[in-house]
Amino acid sequence: MFIARFLIIFIIGIVTWAESLAQQDEFCDAVSFIMRDAPNKFRNIRGKLQQANSTATLWDCGIKIPGTIKSRFVASMGLFYEGAFLQTMNKEDVQQIYDKYKYLLTKCLGAQGFKMSQQDNFYPGLEHYKKLIYMLDANEKEAPEHPPAHAALEATYSKDLGIYTVVIYIFEH
Repeated sequence: MFIARFLIIFIIGIVTWAESLAQQDEFCDAVSFIMRDAPNKFRNIRGKLQQANSTATLWDCGIKIPGTIKSRFVASMGLFYEGAFLQTMNKEDVQQIYDKYKYLLTKCLGAQGFKMSQQDNFYPGLEHYKKLIYMLDANEKEAPEHPPAHAALEATYSKDLGIYTVVIYIFEH
């Protein structure tokens, strides 16, 4: 009886661990795919035009980063991917999601040579959640034809809507 329970728990643990690894791989594959298409102005993964006006142009997203609840491409003072992992009115919900995607991005992009830097978050009450920037080290001897893409993770707050958001940005360069 004890051995049967132990085996069931052991099997469930292995399945959960394997599923977690698969999710990490899918997450990293999607982020990497978007970053590789950046020099192409995301043309291979930008979807249908949503909106175009004097302040921004928005497109649907043709790829989903696992965990995002909303995503799009935006052209506004540069071209970038924007994907929200969380939108909530409860600030206590932010910590777990922020930490999860900080870990996943650091593991994924760190393995590809990206270095993480941190900037202060200017949103009142969110000072604990630094803006994380993932960039490749600049090679001063060579100026690439297309500067490499970089990514950012941050926690934001909309005072008008009362909503906290954890969001990933992938910038064209």
